[in-house]
Amino acid sequence: MTLVQADIARSAFLIGQDGGRKPNYDRDNPVMRVIGEIEGFPLAADRQHYLADSIQYLFPIASLAFYGPSGGGPETADPRGQDNREDFQKQNLRAFTLTGVQVARGFAAVGEAWIGSFVSIAFSPPQASPLVGGDGVCRHSHLRLHLKIGDHETTSTIVMPFDEEAQLYRVELWALDAGEAPAELGSKAQQAWGSFLLARPDLVKGTHADLFDEPMHKARADADASDGAVELLNYAPDHTLHPTRTLRLELAFADPAREIWDSREGRNHRLEFSMNQRGWNGFLSVGRSRNAHGGLGYLEYRNLYSNYFGHEQRRRDAAGRDLLPELGRDLPDWSFDAYGRRPAPDRRERFMAVDYMDLHILEPDAIIGIHRHRDNQEAFLLMEGKALMVMADWEQRDDRDRAFEIRTIRPGDLSIVKGGQMHALINSLDERALLFMFGGYD
Repeated sequence: MTLVQADIARSAFLIGQDGGRKPNYDRDNPVMRVIGEIEGFPLAADRQHYLADSIQYLFPIASLAFYGPSGGGPETADPRGQDNREDFQKQNLRAFTLTGVQVARGFAAVGEAWIGSFVSIAFSPPQASPLVGGDGVCRHSHLRLHLKIGDHETTSTIVMPFDEEAQLYRVELWALDAGEAPAELGSKAQQAWGSFLLARPDLVKGTHADLFDEPMHKARADADASDGAVELLNYAPDHTLHPTRTLRLELAFADPAREIWDSREGRNHRLEFSMNQRGWNGFLSVGRSRNAHGGLGYLEYRNLYSNYFGHEQRRRDAAGRDLLPELGRDLPDWSFDAYGRRPAPDRRERFMAVDYMDLHILEPDAIIGIHRHRDNQEAFLLMEGKALMVMADWEQRDDRDRAFEIRTIRPGDLSIVKGGQMHALINSLDERALLFMFGGYD
């Protein structure tokens, strides 16, 4: 990861304007903008056609600004000099701008006959986009989309019509294999069929049943019969909503004649659904042990994170690039290691060190704001309630664009944030959420 100098400059400018004033988090809080993006996301069908808790979002980031340490001047905007672990103001996000790309994935439903994967893409070209004319407006009736989802890539571009109501170019792809719109679709989806809503099982893969119904039940029964386990990384690896594998997308947008491209100079917009989340439905393996540790009966287990029994090697084989253990971290020379020391260059820790363990109660309508972590790793285990986890890179990675990723977490779900990332937690129910948190450093 690398620091984004433009973010530091923007933060320094705003800190210089503050004159040491304490932030008012109740006004213009950036987490409310994220909530607004979620609520305004344009889906192609009526809401009853979606499993709401399954929908995950990506909102790519153009720029960020942070508040910086309490009472500090503009020079403290550089995170390399923010060494006070007990001053949490320095972590808090102040403002952000987005790139204009929006992506969602989840499960869509057609009556009781089919529940399967979808990917929805929307785009509002920003002023810097080559698709925007000299008058500052993108006036095309539609755009063309080159798209790659996982290993599946378009052989010809997809038409993205302009939605006058939403003022966005958008298209939604379902894993449904159907030549005509199913009769069970509502009026909104019927009208969108063939324009905003397309059946593209060549690009979007998998059904709800693959992960949660008879196919999974059979895989578990077969594993139990042989005293084995279901290795989830190797199960339905092509599924668009695979609960453990990262899903990578590449997008490029063109004018109708495909002469002008917004493709980040050929690099493409590179996005990932990669939130580090595990739990009852997302794990490395699941099985049963007889006489666990010399006891009686059966113990059902789910391996969530593990360097043992080949799990780490299977994860590396699946990822194909990141050789760092999931609970490990890379340390830049300006960060702190587990002992509070500056590390040697290119230092790696293969473990997660813990300095605190807390129980938190998040009241109804309460939100843990968007804040970054420079040095530490932190884990959130939801024990009661339901919440939205927001996570993003604040440093720039070489292999993906920065983006807010939002998912629903339920009791038993565990999410981990690392140094170089930021996160927030939104209580989405009219009841309290109970959290167990643990981590280290700042």
